[in-house]
Amino acid sequence: MKKEIPAHLKGKRTSLNDIAKALNVSKATVSFVLNGKGDQFNISKEKQRLIKEKAKEMSYVPNFFAKSLRQGETKTVGLVLPDISNPFYAEISKVVQEKLYDLGYNTFIVNTNDDVELEKELMRELIQRNIDGMIIAPGNNIKELIPILIETHIPVVFTDRPGDENADFIGVDNMHEAQKLIKAFTKKPKRLVALVPSPANVSTIQDRIEGTKQACEAEGIPFDYIDLSSVQGEIDMVIKEELKKGTDSFLTLNNLCTLPALSALKNANVSIPADVRIISFDDNESFAYMNPPISALRQPVKEIAVQTVERLASRLKETKAPGEHFILPCEFIARESH
Repeated sequence: MKKEIPAHLKGKRTSLNDIAKALNVSKATVSFVLNGKGDQFNISKEKQRLIKEKAKEMSYVPNFFAKSLRQGETKTVGLVLPDISNPFYAEISKVVQEKLYDLGYNTFIVNTNDDVELEKELMRELIQRNIDGMIIAPGNNIKELIPILIETHIPVVFTDRPGDENADFIGVDNMHEAQKLIKAFTKKPKRLVALVPSPANVSTIQDRIEGTKQACEAEGIPFDYIDLSSVQGEIDMVIKEELKKGTDSFLTLNNLCTLPALSALKNANVSIPADVRIISFDDNESFAYMNPPISALRQPVKEIAVQTVERLASRLKETKAPGEHFILPCEFIARESH
């Protein structure tokens, strides 16, 4: 008997019809067997065995999208993140993917690089793939995303960065948490500067700036904030200028700002915390091993991701209820730099 050449060697994907022709049975019979309905349609055990063996021999792979159209769902969720190189979003991605998998869903992860136009394009592509739901940490203002979101009726949950009051959101109160950090300094700052990552126009960073500003005004502390360059030499010059102005306290508004700031302070030959104190809004595993260890605000990253998936799971069952905001508390990790 001539052996069937596998489809991947013929440059052609094996279809149900190919298997049916090879065994001289109907396409429907093959479909029933490969979808686990052979017994239901009284197909003999021997015929089911032959069909499954032939499918394996011919390297048959089910057509995911065809099956999705039949079932009315794709069992996939889109995850839109601004920067998966950031440890915060890498952890969000890992936990979301694991929890969705446990619920029987696959995850399409897209990285926008905080490019607002790319974000809109990628969201539209996800919608065109007939995903069942979407989780978004948006770079755009919610008003910019509404035209896209109304193109589909799929459930959407915002994580870390909020949408609007009518949209589901899981995250922290960035303004309130930033305000608390000003009072965490062991000495009242003579002058405080917040170091801001680029892009600085995202909602979370703007809230952290505003919270820091309000707390400094309430305490009578001179305050300013600086958008950090991506060039270390330029950061060094900026930090030296701030030290000349009498700045003795720095607040980095995410952990990606912290390492360049520490490098600049080291290059300026200042001692932490004797001369200058510093707190990072985001924590990082490495901070505990530095000299001195860096004090930081630890966001509940895993819990944000878990609750985001749980909320989306509820939305996949019922989408008509109004959106809710779930605000989680942060933990201040007091080390030696503040």
